[in-house]
Amino acid sequence: MNPEARQTPGDATVSRLLWSQIIWRHWKQEPRLTAVLVGILALGVAVFLSIHLANKAAVSGFGMFTESIAGQSDAILRPRAGMLDEAVLLELRETAGDYAIGIFPVLEISAAIGEGEEKDLLRLVGADLVALQNAASYTDGESSTFGGGAVASSGGDSVLGRSDVGFVGAAFAKRFDVEQGETVSIVVNDRAVDLNIKGILPEDPNRVPVPDHLVLLDLPGLQSLAQAETAISRVEFRAPPGPTKDQMKKDALATIWDWSQEKGYLLETPSDRKSSVTKMSGAFRLNLTILSGLALLVGMYLILQAMEAAVVKRRAEIATLRSLGVTPKQIRRAWILEGVLLGTVGALIGVFLGRLLATAMVGAIAKTVNTLYYRTTTTAVTLEWREIVFCLAFGLIASLIAVAIPARDASLTPPAHAIRRGTQGGGLSVLRKHGLGLILVGSGIASTWLPSWKTTSGTSVPIGGYLAAVLLVFGASILIGILFRPIARMLRHSDGDAMRVHAASQLARPEGRHRLTAAGLSVAIGMSAAMAILVASFETTLTSWIQQLLRADIYVAPAGMSAVTNENAVSEPTWRAIEATPGVAGADKLRRYTVSLGNADFFLGGADYNTGSERYLQLMWQDAPADTGPRSLVEKIDDRFPGWISESMARRFQLEKGSRIDLPTPDGEKPISVTGIFAEYGNETGTLIVARELTSQWFDDNSVSNLALYLDEKAEPEKVLEAIREQFPTLTVQTNARLRSESIRIFHQTFAVTYALEAIAVIIAVSGLGLALAGLLLERKSELATLKSLGASRSEIARGAMWEGIGLSLVGFAGGIILSFFLGWVLIHVINPQSFGWTLTYRVPWISFLALGGITIAAAAIVAHLVGFKNANLRSDTRE
Repeated sequence: MNPEARQTPGDATVSRLLWSQIIWRHWKQEPRLTAVLVGILALGVAVFLSIHLANKAAVSGFGMFTESIAGQSDAILRPRAGMLDEAVLLELRETAGDYAIGIFPVLEISAAIGEGEEKDLLRLVGADLVALQNAASYTDGESSTFGGGAVASSGGDSVLGRSDVGFVGAAFAKRFDVEQGETVSIVVNDRAVDLNIKGILPEDPNRVPVPDHLVLLDLPGLQSLAQAETAISRVEFRAPPGPTKDQMKKDALATIWDWSQEKGYLLETPSDRKSSVTKMSGAFRLNLTILSGLALLVGMYLILQAMEAAVVKRRAEIATLRSLGVTPKQIRRAWILEGVLLGTVGALIGVFLGRLLATAMVGAIAKTVNTLYYRTTTTAVTLEWREIVFCLAFGLIASLIAVAIPARDASLTPPAHAIRRGTQGGGLSVLRKHGLGLILVGSGIASTWLPSWKTTSGTSVPIGGYLAAVLLVFGASILIGILFRPIARMLRHSDGDAMRVHAASQLARPEGRHRLTAAGLSVAIGMSAAMAILVASFETTLTSWIQQLLRADIYVAPAGMSAVTNENAVSEPTWRAIEATPGVAGADKLRRYTVSLGNADFFLGGADYNTGSERYLQLMWQDAPADTGPRSLVEKIDDRFPGWISESMARRFQLEKGSRIDLPTPDGEKPISVTGIFAEYGNETGTLIVARELTSQWFDDNSVSNLALYLDEKAEPEKVLEAIREQFPTLTVQTNARLRSESIRIFHQTFAVTYALEAIAVIIAVSGLGLALAGLLLERKSELATLKSLGASRSEIARGAMWEGIGLSLVGFAGGIILSFFLGWVLIHVINPQSFGWTLTYRVPWISFLALGGITIAAAAIVAHLVGFKNANLRSDTRE
């Protein structure tokens, strides 16, 4: 055996020694620093987890509302467009034959509740209450939420067929402060209706909670209320319990499937339906989740810097231990143990904080989902053990990666060298390889050509864009080193301040920790600035789109117009009366429907543009038709009807100008020829616009979803607006300016979470700069002593550290801004089109950049001065 190895202390003794001298002693001496490390790691894990939990809670509230009343169905039949007729029930019963499968018709429509223009959107669900009570026999012994007798306790047959009574859940009663027996006023289409709350639906812990926006009515009553006497939205199927249930369900649904294919209907399971709806917001939630990794990525830089500073502080102790025979492997193991402990504690705290942050954040995310995608009820944030394990592993791996370099540095430092001064430099040696940086940047740019990847749920994942972002970040982290010399020259020649010249000399020959600090700061600034570019580009594009689209004087829509899922409409007598209002010269009218093409939903808009006004609606074209006038939607092309599609629909369904769409309608499939592609930023689902005179025939419906009114030159908009409001108080009536401001408000609401992520990244990065400077000054104790002997005061040394911090922040900020131009381009021209199907105008928010630079440099100067002042307190000072 090697003689040197025989002199090595035993592992148990070494472990105790390292724990007491290297880890625990340092934690006791520097409790604040330890708390900062744990806190930063916890913050990174918390932000990541909170986004995940808030996303989950925001979308998990979507469901078929009958689930909360009578349990989950086995299958759902729905039309591809419009409504089903009750006559289909007889066909279904004949098709099912001897199979004793339960058939439950459901009608579901929109309504609104509330005072003024800020009304909440409701869902009115009409079901056969008698059949619903009988559904208790289909629940495998579980009680039906509705089934006992909400009907019986509220008067039995007295509620059947009535359109003025309904049932709500406890959440609804609490939200709108209503009790059983009270009456609430709701708006259905353009009519106010008084609805008596006949009963409160009991909660069943085995089922989905009753949503706070659900009102249950008897099916015939809701049909009467909706003025659709035989219409139903869907049919739900449930197989009775028993030993043959699975086989009978399989056989019966197979028979119904064949019939539905022949009729052109959709037959799907509840999980299929949920998946097809919630995947509409998949890109939004995926991008938000990936952005949430920003805090953890920057946090890893910080932990690496802090652990390197700890190596510097403990060099003398490490050297002593090495002299006593402790091996480099044992030293390295001690650092890894410290990383494991920090990672575990930080991740555990992060799980707790993430749970709290998710609760605070879920409302904002749910509001965005409700506005842009589909109506959902925000559910309570739930944390599963798998998510806890994932976060623990996440935090542990991040901390181990961060301590890998310091552990190597500590273990390989020769004892004599460490006692004398320590291995100066530190950081990552890869940050000096500028050639590798160029290769990474080039590879990142090349990655933008990769096509997006379609998941099984249909979500488009821009893998090329994400890969490009990662490569650009790491490439820029390496190349940022070339900025040190120009910044140093700028500081050196600014004036004759000796401490500034000294700081410039340090930056002119940057150490590894200088490079690592600047890299961490540049990543934080680059990502934050890139998000600012995205937000500014989106706002610029949206403003231009709104100015192009909103040219009328007054806009009229049913209550709840801000939600994309609002199905309320303005009846023909009402919109004709509005058109006849004194001062109104003309109107654009639009009727919107939800249609399924394949298994994907999109919006069909029947447009009736005012041809008499020179201000008729002009869309923002991506590929304009030969004639952009409204009459071009009426003239048939060969055997096809002309149609305009949104850019997002073109990308989603791989369509282009000249493509054919076989559009499903209640009147059969209609051939559509795509004659133009326009930009739309109100939804990513996609929109097809055809003439309203066609949809009126196909859907047998002459109502409209909204009107844009053009006034006479002499008319006063406010007087016309008040006249319409007075005559039709249930409608939302807004001026052009008000609607524009509301659109911008919704836009800023969508990006609310992004602003918080930007702030967190910059805070973490500036904290890392302070920790890195502390390590650098500790390594330069002898230099500081020399400065002291030459007459430099503690304040002057602190000022020198401040200028060094300012120089570092300038390098990081300049590199981050340059990086943001590339990342912004990737976000706008790669990730955004592939995820959402939107083309944006690239815009750099220079004022925001100046503000970001000022805040960053000022914060860095303050932190660096404080660190310098503390570390300039040499032992010689205390002996004086």
